[in-house]
Amino acid sequence: MNYPSESAILFLFGAFCALWAQNTRRNAWLWFFLGMCFNVITLMVLLSKNSADKRV
Repeated sequence: MNYPSESAILFLFGAFCALWAQNTRRNAWLWFFLGMCFNVITLMVLLSKNSADKRV
């Protein structure tokens, strides 16, 4: 296994979730750590929350 590349991918997932959360006025730190731990699941939750915000 190549741990440095896996760590970089996890960091990028977290950074992407944090940036998206910050743009939608959510807690960026919370979403950063959630994105690092739960990767794809966090992205799906953030997508659903974002779509719910757009409907209102």
